[in-house]
Formats: sequence, C-alpha cells, structure tokens
Amino acid sequence: MRRFTIAGIFSLALVGVANAQFFDPPALADRNGSQGFWFYMLEVPDPGAITIDAHGDDWGWFDPEYTLTMDEWRDEGDRPAPDRDDLFITTFMGWKGGDDNRWYCFLEAVDDVLAHAGTNVARWDGDMLQVGLDPQDHGRERSPASGYTMEWLMAPGDLSPPTNVAFRYTEQEAWAEYGESPWIEMAVRVDPPEAWAADLWAEGGTTYYEWSVKVLAFQEDAGPSASEVWQLDAVAGEDGSGLPFAMWYEDGEGPDSSFSPNEDGTPGGRNDWTTRGPEASSRQYYSIAKLLRVGEYSSPTAVESSTWGKIKDSF
Repeated sequence: MRRFTIAGIFSLALVGVANAQFFDPPALADRNGSQGFWFYMLEVPDPGAITIDAHGDDWGWFDPEYTLTMDEWRDEGDRPAPDRDDLFITTFMGWKGGDDNRWYCFLEAVDDVLAHAGTNVARWDGDMLQVGLDPQDHGRERSPASGYTMEWLMAPGDLSPPTNVAFRYTEQEAWAEYGESPWIEMAVRVDPPEAWAADLWAEGGTTYYEWSVKVLAFQEDAGPSASEVWQLDAVAGEDGSGLPFAMWYEDGEGPDSSFSPNEDGTPGGRNDWTTRGPEASSRQYYSIAKLLRVGEYSSPTAVESSTWGKIKDSF
C-alpha cells in the first residue's frame, strides 16, 4: 500500500500510528462513492472573485471534467440510485492554501419534489445536506473531543433560529462558532423562490448550495480560534495525500413517500446519499480528493461562466 507523508508542523504518516490502531484505510474502490474514482478539488485561482451567494456565475474557471456527479455517490442503505428526473446532483469542489486555506464548494441538486417541512437545520427529514472534513484522516474515531472529524448541517427553508447552516458537534460550546462566519461562509437558495418556505413543493425545482470552510486540524478544546490551520498546500498536488471529505444528501419525497418512514409515521427522506464508499459506512473513513494545483488542470480561463447550464445538462 502506498503511503504519503504530510510535511510541516503537522508531520505525520497518513496511515501511521492512528490508523495502525484502527486498521489501514480501505482501498480507494471502497472509499469513494460507488465507482472508486478519484475525486478532485481544483485550486481556486482568485478566491476574492468568489462570492458565497449560491450562484454559480463565479465558477466559470472550473474545468467541467472534474465535476463530481451523482453517478459517483451511493446510498448507504444500498437502495438503487434514483432516476435522473427524480434527483441529480452536480458538484464543483475547490481549495486554496496559503493565508486563505479553505475548502470551496458549489452544489446543485435538481429534484422532482422539494420537501422543506420543519424549522430545524438538523431536522433529518425532507431535503437537507450534511458535509464533513477529516483532515488528519483518523477515520472511525468520531468523538468531537478526539480532534478528528468535523461536520456541518445545511438546509433550505424558513428555519428557527434563522440559520441555514450549523456545526453539528456542539458538546464543546466553543466549537459552535465553527458554524458561523468567518470560519464557514454558506449560502443556499431554491428555484423557484416560492418553494423556499413551502413544506412541500410537488412541482420540483433546484436547490443550490455554496460554501467555503477554513480547514483546521480540529485539535483544541478551546475551539477554532485556538486550533491550528491544516495546511492544504502541504497535502496538495497529484502526489499529495489530499483532503478527506464527505457529503450526505437527504432527499425528502413528501407524505406519499415509502422511503424510511419515521417512528411517528411521518415520511422520511432517502437517507443518506453519500460520497463515501461501502467500506466507509462501517469504518467511518471519508471520501478522499486530490487537490490539484493551477497548472495541474486545464487553464482557469478555459470555461466561461455562461456555460454553467450547458455543463449541468451534459451529465
């Protein structure tokens, strides 16, 4: 098995002491979605040109060859993938090192039914998105006190309190701020806009998520301000160890849904569509993406922003 070493103050073997305790990580085929393809994040040429507003017009630099489509996701309950006219997700992922040191993402979900019932971002029903990072690739050790994985919940609709993103693990109160600016910038919107506040929008529509996250090592009990930055430049490149991440998308189907009904009889979503492979479901290892630098992918000016719709329709 090939092993990578991360340089700098976080110098450690990717599959060193921590993984020796919990077995080696699964092979790529068991780690990245349903196909075992490499996933990629492309270096953002100019972070100042990206506005986190859930509009894709500032992602025109992104080479569509590296688009992550739902064909590379899987259902953790091993249910068949939905038809493309039911649910289809396309995702652009980027990164930037240096002083910025952030994970960037633009995700579009075309859905035949929009289900926004509930006022809690952690509603685990209807349409919602969960994303996560595990920079040190420690895998199955889930406790927030361990300094390993970090996860955020995102959802559209009129929520109470009125926040559409939250850091999931708040047992350590200081880490609640990791769900707030400037640590994470997130926007979500729905088309048509009328579906935003509707419990159920049976005519279908599109949900757009966009975010950037300051990537931290997640080590200190005192919270993000006391924690070290995880240096993305040190793990970037074709031969770099990359960044472990995960996404879960819950697809609400409304009151007639036969998928995963809740204990009180209310309809559940198709829980969970995920980028992780089948081995990851039991071992907790995240997907992993190569961080390609400018020059390791097509010219950042190769794609005009006006082509976004054509890119989407091509998949």
